[in-house]
Amino acid sequence: MAMKSRKRSDGSDPESRFIVDGIAERFSNEKLGLHWQVNETKESFGRLLYHLEVRSNFRPYFDEAIRCLDLGNKGSAGGLVIADIGAGVCWTSALLAKRPDVRYVYAVDPSDNRLAHAKYVIEHFGVTNKVTVIHGTFLDPHVPEKVDIVVLCGSLHHCYDSQMKGLFTNIRRMLKPGGRVLVANEHYVSPVWFLKRIASYMKVFYRPSELYYFPLKKLRSPHPRDGEHWRTRGELERIFEENGFKASFFLHRGDLCKDKNNWYQELGWHFYHAILTPALHA
Repeated sequence: MAMKSRKRSDGSDPESRFIVDGIAERFSNEKLGLHWQVNETKESFGRLLYHLEVRSNFRPYFDEAIRCLDLGNKGSAGGLVIADIGAGVCWTSALLAKRPDVRYVYAVDPSDNRLAHAKYVIEHFGVTNKVTVIHGTFLDPHVPEKVDIVVLCGSLHHCYDSQMKGLFTNIRRMLKPGGRVLVANEHYVSPVWFLKRIASYMKVFYRPSELYYFPLKKLRSPHPRDGEHWRTRGELERIFEENGFKASFFLHRGDLCKDKNNWYQELGWHFYHAILTPALHA
């Protein structure tokens, strides 16, 4: 297989050195945890389900978000068409495709390594005929038709501020009239989160090469390699409003990752899903 040309940003800002082809470096050549490495065996699929349902709240939180979205009462003739942006190994796409009120799902992700396992995940769930896997990004999702629902499950916090306008431009272009956006398996932070970032800054103070990650002027700068952001609820509401959407937030109980519960997450993190509808003035 021929290697694709990879274009790296020019390094004009600290984060850009980690951006390749418009995506965070992590997703350009990602080493996956064993639980994501699904193949044709039932054992590998069992590991995935155990991670989603026992080690974490990934599936319970997503199921709760889908119930809140109430797809059954919002269906269009012939069934819903959904775009799952940042679908990873496509377990969310497969769960959506299993629903009788869903006609088709377009599963979009930038990670070649994740998409290599998506085929098997979709096969294990028995929905091969209802899911198309697409190599795409926030800025180039390549979804070929209008959709009723856009899903962003555990992916929005990887979207850089500079790409947010482009992402929502694509979402508005994809959505049918009356369409909605589901932001699921996400977190926002309270203002006390800055205390943790100050501690991180002090930890690397004597390693100047790392200080680009902990600038005092922006203590909640995203992680440069994977683009993970720590936004407050107010910041998220402004982002959604500026891009033409009104958001309804719903909080979850507990921690998204049950086996990695940290005291600072209990103090400053809030796990949520949000349903976005186009604002009337947009």
